[in-house]
Amino acid sequence: MMSYKLRAVLIFVLFTFSIVSCAQEQTRKGVHIVLLAGQSNMVGAGDFDELTTLDKERIEKVSNRVLLSTNGNEAKPLSYFNNKPSEKYNFTKRFGPEIFIGLTLAEANPNQEYLLIKRALGGTSLYGAWNPDWSAEKSNKVEIGDLKKNIKLYNLHLNDIAENVAGLKSKGKSYKFIGLTWMQGEKDTNAEVSAKSYRNNLRKLVNKYRTDLKVRELPFVIGQVNVLPRKYKPGVDLVREAQLKVGNSDLRHAIIETSTDTTWKDFPKYSDNTHYKAEGQKRLGTAFAQTLIHIDKKLNGKPFKSVTQLKPDEVIKFRALGITNATYHVYVPPTFNPKDKLPIIVAFSPNGKGLGILSKLKESANRNNFILVGCDKLKNGMKDLVFEKRMEDEMLDDIFKNIPHDTNRIYLAGFSGGAMRSYQLTTRRKETFAGILAYGGWLGGNDYQNKPYQENMYVAMINGDNDKGANKWEDIDAKNLRGRNCVVKYFSHPGGHKIAPTEVTNEAVSWLFKSK
Repeated sequence: MMSYKLRAVLIFVLFTFSIVSCAQEQTRKGVHIVLLAGQSNMVGAGDFDELTTLDKERIEKVSNRVLLSTNGNEAKPLSYFNNKPSEKYNFTKRFGPEIFIGLTLAEANPNQEYLLIKRALGGTSLYGAWNPDWSAEKSNKVEIGDLKKNIKLYNLHLNDIAENVAGLKSKGKSYKFIGLTWMQGEKDTNAEVSAKSYRNNLRKLVNKYRTDLKVRELPFVIGQVNVLPRKYKPGVDLVREAQLKVGNSDLRHAIIETSTDTTWKDFPKYSDNTHYKAEGQKRLGTAFAQTLIHIDKKLNGKPFKSVTQLKPDEVIKFRALGITNATYHVYVPPTFNPKDKLPIIVAFSPNGKGLGILSKLKESANRNNFILVGCDKLKNGMKDLVFEKRMEDEMLDDIFKNIPHDTNRIYLAGFSGGAMRSYQLTTRRKETFAGILAYGGWLGGNDYQNKPYQENMYVAMINGDNDKGANKWEDIDAKNLRGRNCVVKYFSHPGGHKIAPTEVTNEAVSWLFKSK
């Protein structure tokens, strides 16, 4: 029988090991950093004392692993900030969306540390004070008062971030930026020049953060403004629409949509019809955090571990091994059996949205019984060509290694720039490609006519009758490919530059499969 002393020693060792393991796990993950930026509703005017006792206890419970740095101040455990009571806000404990961003993230990831870095100032414009390309001329057009006319909020936020990151490094902590949350735009609705340029300015802003922080995949969540029209009547609709378009333009983006119903039931407001009360801030912060979690799942997927992860008649997202964070979606038809080794079609879109092109071809996968893969993130206009090539290779290596398929029936597909990518991949990849489905795409022009495209492929060129660009190069490209002993067939459909209807895709796929 184990002695009392030996048992005590064993318990102590196990307990110590558990603590060390937990600490090592947190160190391995590093500190997750969330950036918060905007104007008054990002500052926040929630009355902390209106929160329930349960909410306050939840906040207290996670505050030791969620730090908050606001407007250049030292990072402190998550909590309210002091407020000087006024006629408008007659309370002393004030908060913004940061409280429930931190709380929601921390509860979803119990072993993770967070750092929230917030910079916000009420009544400031993206056209002026928040503009990363700040100029006195622009700022003077829209800002009111010397402070707001001269402040450069983007630069200040970058300084805040740099100081906090330096603090983490000095403590030997690693870190990862997991998102930028943006609650701003009310000010820009007031003037024609700022409202009409808001969409372009918002794109510039998020791209500048990504460039300056060197985080090309930084998620971006927009809180949609819902103020009443003021000085410039069309301004609210223009800014709201701009936010919608930017929020829905990229896999890395999302938007928290709001209602303009003046009962403000979605995010409760004060009687000024502008600023969110405690419940509104609670819902806003929760929505920001939940959206960040959703984007993370959407962007990252899970590494492939076993063929059992593939589910018949379901789309499953995977993350390729490597440094580029490449992701792809796999659809297998209802009859899928990994032992059968079905044909596989790997598809690319011009905007890097693999799920979108997959949805266009999914019905054909069922009818023709093939595995379909839609590739994310690879898109037109990628500036870092070395990184782009590495992403292509990490993604395709992962797909062909893990997804069971007939190695003699590997096909590529793409729309527009995705079709061009499919052609170019055959010039350097080691796989033997059986064929290509090229929707509204061409080799790339005169400079791409003499490249070493793979020989003996079957190529279906699928163009709209009114697709001038694709039809211009159709015969030229076909001649080039036939010179490499490829078999080329044209398929047409009514319309312009778009993916063909399912019946045309079925016809093209049937021809490809019968040819091999």
